[in-house]
Parts: sequence; C-alpha cells; structure tokens
Amino acid sequence: MALSSMQKLLLIGNVSERNTLIKKLHKLGCVEVTSTPEIERMSNTDIWQDIDECKVKIAKLEFCLQTLKDSKITAKKLAKDKKIDYIPAKGLGMFAIKQLITFENFEKLSEIETDVFTQIDKLKEYKDEIVALKASAQKENSLIASLAPYMKMPVAFSKFKDTSNVNVILGEVKNTNLSPLEKIKEIGGEYEVFDADITSGVAIVIGKENRENLQEILGETEFAQCSIESDMTAPQMVEECKARLEENEKQYFNTIETIMTFESLIDDVKRLYDYLSLEVAKFESRNSTRVTQSTYYLEAWLPESEAQRVNEELESCPLSLAFTIRKPLESETPPTLAINNGVVAPYESVTNMYSVPFHKEIDPNPGVAFFFFLMFGMMLSDAGYGLLLTLGAGIVLAIRRPPKGELNLVKIIFMGGISTLIWGFLFGSYFGVSASDIGMWCWFNPIEDPIYLLALSLAIGLVQMFVGMAINMVALIRAKQPLWGISSAFSWYFLALGIGGIALASKLGSWAKYFGIVLLVLGALLLMLSGTFGKKGAKKISGAFSSLYGIINFFSDLMSYTRIFGLGLATGVIAMVFNQIAEVISGMLPIKFLGFIVAIIIYLIGHTFNVAINALGAYVHNSRLQFVEYFGKFYTGGGELFAPLGSQMKYYRIGEPAEPKHNKSKA
Repeated sequence: MALSSMQKLLLIGNVSERNTLIKKLHKLGCVEVTSTPEIERMSNTDIWQDIDECKVKIAKLEFCLQTLKDSKITAKKLAKDKKIDYIPAKGLGMFAIKQLITFENFEKLSEIETDVFTQIDKLKEYKDEIVALKASAQKENSLIASLAPYMKMPVAFSKFKDTSNVNVILGEVKNTNLSPLEKIKEIGGEYEVFDADITSGVAIVIGKENRENLQEILGETEFAQCSIESDMTAPQMVEECKARLEENEKQYFNTIETIMTFESLIDDVKRLYDYLSLEVAKFESRNSTRVTQSTYYLEAWLPESEAQRVNEELESCPLSLAFTIRKPLESETPPTLAINNGVVAPYESVTNMYSVPFHKEIDPNPGVAFFFFLMFGMMLSDAGYGLLLTLGAGIVLAIRRPPKGELNLVKIIFMGGISTLIWGFLFGSYFGVSASDIGMWCWFNPIEDPIYLLALSLAIGLVQMFVGMAINMVALIRAKQPLWGISSAFSWYFLALGIGGIALASKLGSWAKYFGIVLLVLGALLLMLSGTFGKKGAKKISGAFSSLYGIINFFSDLMSYTRIFGLGLATGVIAMVFNQIAEVISGMLPIKFLGFIVAIIIYLIGHTFNVAINALGAYVHNSRLQFVEYFGKFYTGGGELFAPLGSQMKYYRIGEPAEPKHNKSKA
C-alpha cells in the first residue's frame, strides 16, 4: 500500500505510424502520454481542428442525453395523469457501474456515428418544436391575461376609433385608482368602466380640444392604453386562445411521446460518447508529440510495475520505432498513482476530494482508511443502524459487483456499517434501546457515562494527530532533515506524556509528577528547536518562541475531535427520543392494535431519518477531521492523478467478459 513509482517512456517512430502506436498504448491501458519539451528541428503537431470537431460531436451527444433525461421527467408526469401512453425504459439505477465492452467492439463504434447523429438531428427538431410550442402557449396565456380587464366589454376592440372631433381611448386602470376618473366629466368627457377583479377596462370619449387636460387625469390613475386590435370581443378572443391552447397541448403531448421513442438510442449515444471522448484524448496525445517530416517523438508516464509488459509489447510490435524506459529526472514531476488493496482503495476518493497526493510523499490513504473507519462507527454508535447500513450497502455491492474505483461511497458506507455495528455493540445501543434494558453486555453506555465517550474521542484524536506527526517525521528524515523531523514530532510526544504524568501523579506516585515535569521541559525545548529550522539570524530566535504558540493550536485541533463525542451522543439520544414518542403516542390510543401500527410507523420514519441524517453527518465531519486535523500535520498534496489512455471513459470500460465457471473447470 503505497504510491507507485513511475517511469518515463521516450519513443521515436515513423510519423505515418503514430496513430497506430497511440491505439497500441490505449490498448495497453497503463500509459499516459505527456507533453514533450521543445526539440530543435522538430515542430509542434497542430490538430486542434480535429479536437474541436470531436468536442462539437460530444456536445451533441450531451444534448441528446440531457433532452431525454428532461423529457423523461415530463413524460412520467403526463403518463401518471393519463395524458400520454408511456412506459419508462428500465435504466441502470442510481448504483450503476461502467458496463463492459470489448476492445474490438469499441473500435467499431465509428460505424454507428452517422446513424446516431442523424437521429440526434431529428431529436433536435422535436426539441425545437417543444420550445416553440411552449413559447406559443406562453404567448396565448399572456394574451388571455391581457384580455381579463375587458371581459365585460360588449363590443369589439375595433369599434374604439377616433372621429374627426372626438378621441376614443381604451385602456385599463387598477381598481384602487378608479376614483380620479370622475374628473373626466368636469372637462367635458365621458367614460365607462368594465368591471374586473383587479384591473378594469376603461373606455373614454373626449373632445380633441380637451385631450391635453385628460393626460394629467390619466397620469393620476396610472392609465395603461390598450394595444389590442381585433374585430372580436374579449370573450371571443379568449375562446379562440383556449382553442389554440388545446391544440397546442395535443401537439405537445404527441411530441413528448415521439421524443421518448428515442430512448432506444441511449446505449449507442453513451458508447459513442466514450468513443469520442477517447478520440479527443488520442488527438491530444498526438498534439503532445513533436514531429519532423518523417518522424515523431513521444514521451509518456507508466507505473514501474508495468514497465516490463510495455517493453515486451513495444519490442514485439511490427512498428518502426526506437524507445527507452527510464526513471524520472529530478526536474520532472510524475503523476500520482496509489496502489492499495480493496479495503483501502475506496478511501482514495476521500483523499483526492481534498487533494491528490504528491508523488514523493508517503501515501496517506491507509491512515485515512483506518481512522475514517474507526470514527464513522463512533459517530453513529448504534448496532441496529450499523446492521442496516451493512446490509443495505452489502446488497448493492453483491448485486452490482463494482470493479475497483467504482461505487466508492457505497463501499465506504458498507465498511462504516461494520464499524457502527462493532461500536454499537460495545456501547450497548440497538435502535436506541440500551443493552441493560434487554439484558445484554456492553462496555459502557455513552448516554449514562458521556465523560467516557468524550475521553475516548479525544484519545483517538490524539493518536491520529500523533500518527500524522510520525509520518511528517519520516518524510523529513527522507528529505535528509532528521533533526528537524525528530524534534518536531517528539516535542509533542514528550509534552503529551509530561501532561499525562503530572495528571496521573496522584495515582502513580510522586515520581510520575517529576518525570512529567522533565518530559514537559524537554518537549518545550524540542518544540523551540523545531521552530528554528529553515530560518536565519534573528528569525531563529523569534521562530523558537513563536513555535510555543503552536501549543494553543495543538489543543484547538484536539478539541475538534469532540465532534465524535457530539455526533455519537446525538445519534443515541435522538433514537431514544423517537422510541419514547412512539411508546407515548401508541399508549394514548384506545385500540391496542392501532397503537401498535402507529408505533411501527413512528419507528420506521424516526429511525430512517436518524440513520440517514447522522450517516451524512458522520461522513462530512469525518472527512473534515481527516482534511484539517490529520492532513494538517504532514500532508503536502498538490499532485496530479495518473490518467492513462482509456481512463477518460464515463459509461463503459474496456475488457474481456469473464469466462463461465463451467468452462474453467473443463479447462
């Protein structure tokens, strides 16, 4: 369990065979082509146009998948309301894993490209039709809304026309602003109000000579002039709008049904998406090479464990090339590849979420795996919840059988469930029921003895912080700075032991007190010494004393581990409260059977909520402890994840299907 040592492949070959070589590297599945440095008399490869064309095609595929995803939600709702006939295609579900495809079938995917994009173009036409129908429906609804003030108007809009001496004005006014309209009569005009709910229509007749006087009155009422021109009345227009909306709705339903017939295209779209994504990676690999008129030069990274296989494959291939595989130079920064077993590997996703390890540092994943597993169970601390998580995640893993690197969260929850089961047994908590209530053994009950849980949480935190310091010490020793490494780690060890000795002097004897004082002084001196490294002149003195301030930070970090105590206690208390609520409410009901049913419902809802919210809390707070308190002691990060050709695939993975067991037995 460590970070893999990387080696570099340097290769020169015939430029006409470059594409074949890159396909060969893809099939090997363990080579990441990297940018080559500038070389005299060799030029850059410029195939950005090919890359851009592939990316445009990928965008079309993404459009297809997103359109079908959005339309599926709409179709399900319409089918539920009996408005369309639609049976959803069965998907892979939320716990989908990458499907297997052979290399030969993958290479043939270019053959379906034309047909798939022809279908996508048709889908786009239907999508555009949906957009147009929605815009049309919005326009009709807006028109209906604008006609609301005029629904009691008995004549058509076209009747409101000026004459040679009179202005005829039609508009709308909010019902709260109608009173100033009385002033129109004072200036020799007339008006009529067509009552409506919020805003009413108003028709005004006034002599042209008084039009200017009218403007002031209309300003008071916030009058909005009507812009509708029609030979129909408002009710007639609304009826026509509704008829058009009804027809629009039918077309919309039919178009959604038609769009959903494209669901059969999804598998081919996903295959082609991965194919084109890999084509982009291949083009970018070609773009990373240097070329002359007849040759090309390529550099790539590969794990040391794969060097012999790559060497044999390249030596045996019929291509015209020369190559060498060497260790990285001091000036080069290889990508990072962690090599861990099936237990530790899922926790790489937690570490990478913070930052990929730098290739030279000690792999933090084994430590993260151990402490994450340990703390997750303490934070949930109920055997019943642990059983639920273990069974739930275990069933998913048994059905899906995910390969390495997939469904990492489910694997973490599965192991967290086991940890929760163990801690729940030690704490004697079974769905909020105490072990003492059912006659079972427990180490201690955190609710009755919370101080023990607090002490245990701080102890585990102290151990994790000390492990982080030990890793930092090893890293500094490797960097040929042993005095710095030893002083920076042992200073804290001595300080902790010194405080412990003084605290336990009453039980161990007076010698423990004096021994603790000696360790305390020695630890403080080592801490000051560690603060002088990397500094010069007067800064050494200031660094020595400022390092003592780190004691405050140390205890601040240690106190962060009380979140283990807080979450562990909260889970048990909430579970117990739900049990008590169920017991009280069921006891209040006159019918015993009904009370039993109600209690079961409360148990199911309450404990489901509790295990879900606290499992999420355990994951989040656990990650925070790893990232801040643990990584803060030693972790560098800032590495770049190893990404060989083929790792760019999102939906499929290339490989050969496993042979049936009976075939193996015959062999």
